[in-house]
Amino acid sequence: MSFHGMIDNLYQHWRPADETSTQTLRHLWFDSEHYKVAAADQSSDSTEHFVVTGNELAAGEPWVEERAVAIHVRLDPDARTCHVRKANTLTFGWAGHWLVRRGADPDALARYRPLPPDPYNCGSHGHGTDVQAEGLISASHYWYARPADARTRTIEDRIRRSGDRYEILTQQMAYSEYATDGEHEAHWVLLVDNHPRAAERQYLLQLETVHRSSGHYTLDEGAFPTEKQAHEWADRINPRRVAPLPATDPATGLPAAPKRPAVQAASAAFQPPSTTTRFTR
Repeated sequence: MSFHGMIDNLYQHWRPADETSTQTLRHLWFDSEHYKVAAADQSSDSTEHFVVTGNELAAGEPWVEERAVAIHVRLDPDARTCHVRKANTLTFGWAGHWLVRRGADPDALARYRPLPPDPYNCGSHGHGTDVQAEGLISASHYWYARPADARTRTIEDRIRRSGDRYEILTQQMAYSEYATDGEHEAHWVLLVDNHPRAAERQYLLQLETVHRSSGHYTLDEGAFPTEKQAHEWADRINPRRVAPLPATDPATGLPAAPKRPAVQAASAAFQPPSTTTRFTR
């Protein structure tokens, strides 16, 4: 069943369990065709559904924090009621984090749905062949973007599984596609990392860049000792050339371990006499 079909079925045949569910379901029903599913999971008895979507209505800077949407539906078949909640997030990774904390399988949410062959419904225009967009028509079309590489997927997987390790301090657009002739768009999230090993560099900045021509996004991050230094780095982001971030391990998100000098061999300047040495007067 499509996302639109699921929401329409809920709206027509299930009773919202509370006022929040009523408002959330009504909103989703009116705009369901604008939500593009990126990944999903459901319980074995199909009474719980976890959906990560992109929001077509969120293109552009004013709605930057609604680019990704996490939706959780819990059904009570006996009472024929539905409990519906959603959260607007900046990225798919953080939408997944919200859902995993509500019971979703992080492995399921890591399996992104492939893009349809004609995502923009261009059609054949009577020429007998489908017209397909190469990459994205616009870099702001985040709902069609997918992770570009292993590093991006590794960082996202850690985000989904991170529980209460991180606290989001700030999140905003780094630059829009208008700064790069439509080729790129980037956003950043500044976190406090509560991991004990991050104490000396606990301000973690994640930069996600959407690449229009390939239809993918990349995710990078770096750790700073102070919030001020992290903001200073973000303020200097140049869409033509982004400075490298301080190194972190993509699997753990922790600063790179300091290099320790190799153990040096003892100096040969002095050698104690052997037991067979004979002394003469």
